[in-house]
Amino acid sequence: MLVRLALAPLLGAAQVPAPSEDALQWRAPAGCPERAEVLGAVARRLGRPLTAEEAAVEATVVRGERGFTLRLRLTAGERGETREVSDPSCAALADVVALLVAAAVEPARVPAPASEAEPEVASEPRPEPVVEAVTAEPLDDRFAPIAEPEPARETVSSDRSKRPGGFVRLHGGGELGAAPRITGAVGLAGGLLWPRWRVEVQGLFVAPRGEVRDVAGFQVEVRAGLFAGAVHGCGRLGRGPVEVPLCVGLEAGAMRGEARGLATGRAAAQGWLAGVLGAGLAWHAGARWSVWGALQLALSPVHPQFELDAAPEPVPLWTPWASGRLLLGVEMRFGDPW
Repeated sequence: MLVRLALAPLLGAAQVPAPSEDALQWRAPAGCPERAEVLGAVARRLGRPLTAEEAAVEATVVRGERGFTLRLRLTAGERGETREVSDPSCAALADVVALLVAAAVEPARVPAPASEAEPEVASEPRPEPVVEAVTAEPLDDRFAPIAEPEPARETVSSDRSKRPGGFVRLHGGGELGAAPRITGAVGLAGGLLWPRWRVEVQGLFVAPRGEVRDVAGFQVEVRAGLFAGAVHGCGRLGRGPVEVPLCVGLEAGAMRGEARGLATGRAAAQGWLAGVLGAGLAWHAGARWSVWGALQLALSPVHPQFELDAAPEPVPLWTPWASGRLLLGVEMRFGDPW
């Protein structure tokens, strides 16, 4: 009997439960307290180790732009809760876990002070953690694992999508319809670029070209040329380095016609107004340079009518109503959001 009484303290000490491996799941970035440190902090507040029968804790800490965020799932008895807490210090979030676990297991217990073997070290005051969201509900799947947090994605500035780019282009090629025979055309364009749209302002010069005709028994050379400006709106189709602009626009300008070989013939200018349809192909050879080509068709409901004044009735010389163009050019782009 005396022996049993003498060994009672030793037997009691041998029966102190060790912390359970299943009681706490802790995931945190490098530099944060380890799982053993968090279990030690819980044990100091409870005065004994935490066991799996008392609580199930799942704590995940992720690093953000302004510090760390704790996602906690805690089950104690019939109660369960989830919390999300942010703080500049990861160590502070480990203390939050210890405090919440101790409060859930023994709500009436006051957290124990630090032991004499671990004297407090003076430090600068630490800001209180900010609790961003709190929910409390009964949990049936109290031991279900928390999904691994997704890696933080870089936030891409939206300035590029908001600001349009710009371009200038020099182009030239062949033209049929504005002049009596196939001729050449040259143009200069500029405008604004969006990811899937572009607006163009173009200037075009169609070189004068003549054709000899028989007019009232005389050989007359009829010549005509065009100066025009246009505004186009285009959809930008395609992907990668290949762009397919489909355009519609309005063109206005003036045509100059002349009849050579008649004493009474003289040059005259008339207005030109046309709607333009275009389909192109642009290969973005670099960040700023593109090789561009397009086929354009201009249809003029208000077209010039060049006539020779003669008796008894004027003699028609040239009445253009359409202009077809095959153009090639080089385009320089600035800040293109393509």
